[in-house]
Amino acid sequence: MFVAMSMIPAGDLCGKLLTGGGLATPAFVAWSRFAIGTALILPFVPRRAYALLGDWRLWLRAGLLTGGIFSIQLALTTEPLANVFAAFFVGPMVSYVLSVLLLREQATLLRSLLMALGFIGVLMVVRPGLGGSINLLWAVLAG
Repeated sequence: MFVAMSMIPAGDLCGKLLTGGGLATPAFVAWSRFAIGTALILPFVPRRAYALLGDWRLWLRAGLLTGGIFSIQLALTTEPLANVFAAFFVGPMVSYVLSVLLLREQATLLRSLLMALGFIGVLMVVRPGLGGSINLLWAVLAG
């Protein structure tokens, strides 16, 4: 699990190095990360699962994932990695609020406090700086 979760920031770092060095565009990095992940998992997919490729929801999800990766890579072109990750981790809080509003999940004081504590923990680890540019909003969008 540690190795798998470490691959996410490692991929973002590689994308930052590629785009920062002028070797690739954020769109190419987003597409290639998705394509490489697909190629790595493809040998393990059962043949009966190929029928799912006709489901439009699968393609919508893939497009949203690629858009999220693109947004992060776009933010990484001008912002430090720590600031981008801090902005990205607004996502769980947005999901929590949307689950209460749209799915009618119960918002309790304990859940809200744990959500805030988790975000404070993220801020303590990544230690983002203040005064980022407008491009940091791309990371918030990805979150």
